[in-house]
Amino acid sequence: MKSWFDNIRRFFREVREEVLKCTRPTREELQESTVVIVVTMAALGGFIFACDMLIGRGFSLIIAR
Repeated sequence: MKSWFDNIRRFFREVREEVLKCTRPTREELQESTVVIVVTMAALGGFIFACDMLIGRGFSLIIAR
């Protein structure tokens, strides 16, 4: 039966092996991803703003009657 210390060592050895398999994105990939995120968030913000304005106007028309 393995001791808990052996299990911990094996765990960290496997973690190290997996981390070494990871690659960092290139500068170009990072810039492209950032642009996609910023554009998507701006579009989503605009959509939510438009929905909020329409719902607000709708409620004000209902309440005004």
